[in-house]
Amino acid sequence: MDEFELIDRLAGRLKEMGGSPISGVVGIGDDCAAIPHEGGLMLLTCDIAVEGRHWLSGRTPLEDVGWRVATANASDIAACGGSPAYALVSLGVPQGWDPVLLDSLYQGLAEGASQYGFQIIGGNVSTAQELIVDLFMVGTANRFVSRSGARPGDVVMVSGPLGDAAAGLEVLKELDPMKPMESLPPYGAALANGWLRPKARCDMAAALAKHATAAIDISDGLSSELNHLAKAGEIHLAVESARLPLSPALKAFAQHKQTSPLDWALHGGDGYQLLFTCPPDQQTLFAPLGAIPIGQVKSGTGVSLDGRELPPGGWNHLE
Repeated sequence: MDEFELIDRLAGRLKEMGGSPISGVVGIGDDCAAIPHEGGLMLLTCDIAVEGRHWLSGRTPLEDVGWRVATANASDIAACGGSPAYALVSLGVPQGWDPVLLDSLYQGLAEGASQYGFQIIGGNVSTAQELIVDLFMVGTANRFVSRSGARPGDVVMVSGPLGDAAAGLEVLKELDPMKPMESLPPYGAALANGWLRPKARCDMAAALAKHATAAIDISDGLSSELNHLAKAGEIHLAVESARLPLSPALKAFAQHKQTSPLDWALHGGDGYQLLFTCPPDQQTLFAPLGAIPIGQVKSGTGVSLDGRELPPGGWNHLE
């Protein structure tokens, strides 16, 4: 059972055990849950990071771990058209851990809070076999942007270059632990920094809330998120490979590895760009924010790349 099968199973069990749906509440199935609040919406999300699973032990500064956890949650809020407001942090801490290391973790969390405009107002702590960081975030929105609103005729767009963070993780895995980051070639340093310090596209939230018909963040890879969007909206997404935005650093890395940069762009996650749809006459409004059209929404089901089926790939939390 993979991540998404487990989510479907748990969602089904909750539905069996729960009561009638509450009007205005958005539950399982989007990047955030949402609750009506003071004429708008309160957005709720959480994200967990486990040492050895979500970061490279001994090669990832804990400041960057804190930043990445903050970014993952802020990205979910942005994908639903909202702004981060508050967060709670739960920690699983191995016995014997140096408190100074946790100071470094919280430095990164604080930097993320400053960047994205939220406050950390509490949390919880327990012992664990490895370091675990779980962030629960609350945000606000005037309109909820779901995964299910795309309609035939809409344009498919992404907020910026794809695949850099996934390639950056590969760069870090290959880096000799005894060598500093400065020893990397320029393209390697750029990609590694893209994984260590990804940026949530909170700058796009207001535009999404006004003009997007559907949205999702690209945390698990473009091919995976395209399929989520298609399934949620019961539509077909037709994407063109020539339109996918690829950075010069990714192209240089792919040439060095003798691989296709498209593989990283399609199946690499952790970059926290946004995938969304909008009416054709609205797409130019996103251009100043760096967004790029990559395809069209059509009738049907599934995802195609250059006319051929594109199955989901990318990151799966239970594999």
